[in-house]
Amino acid sequence: MSDVAFSALDLNLLRLLDVLLEERSATRAGERLGLSQSAVSHALGRLRYALKDELFVRGPAGLEPTPRAVEIGAGIRHGLLQLQLAVTDAEFNPATTERQFVLACSDYASAAIVPGLMARLRTRAPRASLRIVPAHGGAAEAIQSGKVDLGIGSFGHVADRFGYEELFRETLVWVLSADNPASEQPMTLQRLAELPHVIVALNDDDQPTVNGMIADHGLEWRLIRDDAGAFQTALSTLGLPRRIALTVPHVLAAPRIVARSDMAALIPRRLATAYAARYRLRLFDPPYPSPPHAVASVWARGHGEQPPVAWFRQLLREAAGEVAAGSRQDLFTVYPPARALTGNAA
Repeated sequence: MSDVAFSALDLNLLRLLDVLLEERSATRAGERLGLSQSAVSHALGRLRYALKDELFVRGPAGLEPTPRAVEIGAGIRHGLLQLQLAVTDAEFNPATTERQFVLACSDYASAAIVPGLMARLRTRAPRASLRIVPAHGGAAEAIQSGKVDLGIGSFGHVADRFGYEELFRETLVWVLSADNPASEQPMTLQRLAELPHVIVALNDDDQPTVNGMIADHGLEWRLIRDDAGAFQTALSTLGLPRRIALTVPHVLAAPRIVARSDMAALIPRRLATAYAARYRLRLFDPPYPSPPHAVASVWARGHGEQPPVAWFRQLLREAAGEVAAGSRQDLFTVYPPARALTGNAA
């Protein structure tokens, strides 16, 4: 890049390029930056002149970045993050901050943790905001670049460049409609094999899963809400097949679907307990060894230790602790596998 071209750039132009790469829309980029559409068009023209590239072309889904825009985008994002960190007040004040925190998580984590997290955020940082984005398919790069402050999920491998903190542990239970005749009998592996199943799996054709995990640039996200193959292993031991009748991407849909069908689903215990009475569900502990899984947060090392993010991590830790403490009876009461757990008992 020539000196003349570089002198035509300023920080606002670089911020615009970064936001355009994320939003792929001049209108949405303008809304985020407080700019009119004409101001965005004028600034984009200056960027094109300075960088000697078209940068964005119109496509079916909006503005499509050119290879040159993609090439320099990561560097610009990193540079802007470093500038932000350099001028961040070490004495971060939650009461006055207008920062937007960004969290990558699943629908389960949104339902379980975000209510308590948002209540705390509104009380302690009333001018701050929170944005939730999906926790898969490129989230690792967004976390690494600082576009996403924290990710919540269950993980296999976590690369050293990410920080990691376990928030709580979750166990799984089988749920059936109380109107299902099978719910009146002791639950055995044979009976489970005879039932049609709902499974929860986030399908991503571009990033296939291996053992329920999806590899995402240094993070392995657990996408299939199952028991790490324990059920399938138990079935295989007895030579029993599994009947999968429905696959859905959202675990919050499973209780209502089960309530109006003859199907069974394996879902997080806290979720099943919360919806048992509402949807008239019966809960059964798995009649085979079913290990718990950790729900954890991850962040980019360096970014996660900055005062605003470190403060947000503490807020998340408190909200997750509330989730864990709210289900102490569930966590520590041991039920025989053959005993049905009604909504009232749970």
